[in-house]
Amino acid sequence: MKFIIFIICTTILQTISVKQNKPKLCINCKYFMPNNDNSEFSKCTLFPKEEGKINFLVNGINVDEYYYCSTSRISDSKCGEEGKYYKKKIGKKDMYNKNETSDKGIK
Repeated sequence: MKFIIFIICTTILQTISVKQNKPKLCINCKYFMPNNDNSEFSKCTLFPKEEGKINFLVNGINVDEYYYCSTSRISDSKCGEEGKYYKKKIGKKDMYNKNETSDKGIK
């Protein structure tokens, strides 16, 4: 009985430690907007700046302004270091695999 409990605890601890080793990277997030010139200035489309809305009311030009990813990740009120609002980006390859598996379930 002790052996079974030991195996279960070991498995759970290994699973938890594996999850902690994989950081949520902004570059893999669906809200990531790359900057072609320099990746340090890439932005997060989840957090728009209020200035963009205010400027539109003044001059009628709609310019979407977003916070930098680094600002969003350092601020606990936004995404924070742990990536609270992180959502994995779905690429073409992932979409194909999802469709393929869902088709298998229908047959």
